[in-house]
Amino acid sequence: MARYEIRIAGFGGQGVITLSKMITMASSLYEGLAATQTEAYSAAARGGKCWAEVVVDKDQDVKIIDYPKALQPYDFLIILSEESASDVKPNFLKKSDTTGYLIWDPSTIKKFKSAKRIKKGLSIPVQKLAVERFGNIVFGNSILFGAFTMLAGIFSEESALETIRNFVPPNTLDTNLEAFELGKQEAIEFLKKLEEGQE
Repeated sequence: MARYEIRIAGFGGQGVITLSKMITMASSLYEGLAATQTEAYSAAARGGKCWAEVVVDKDQDVKIIDYPKALQPYDFLIILSEESASDVKPNFLKKSDTTGYLIWDPSTIKKFKSAKRIKKGLSIPVQKLAVERFGNIVFGNSILFGAFTMLAGIFSEESALETIRNFVPPNTLDTNLEAFELGKQEAIEFLKKLEEGQE
């Protein structure tokens, strides 16, 4: 499969749009793939409902995405708010060896019934970890980016790291790289458990 469709949903201030732009940048600028990004948010930008979608085609011969919106079922879902979680159903995700992954944040979502029925659901307390480990929720983006990079396999780790180097303010680079590594290790452990049939 060449075309991958990703949806990120949460509320304004969680970095939903920023994360989608990082995924697009890594895919297109550093991996050389065709990619598009779309976004939407409510009038109350901070604290209001928002979502972003990224479509990537891994076929190097494809130069343009013919239809830029992601359609259900998605290949990857990243859910960061209770309101967004309430909309999710297990059939929102494709079922294949390389897709069908859900990443969600239990520090912002207390009830997520569908997550229990999604086999490849990785729970990371992103906002909690970002504050406790790095002192600011903004580093949650890099935690998620690290986890997504490992799970999706759309672009290389080097493309992801190059994105961070050119995306974040220079004085936060080291912390963002640490946050990326944290997310990456969470995903590696999760994949290991999946292989062992523990999830």
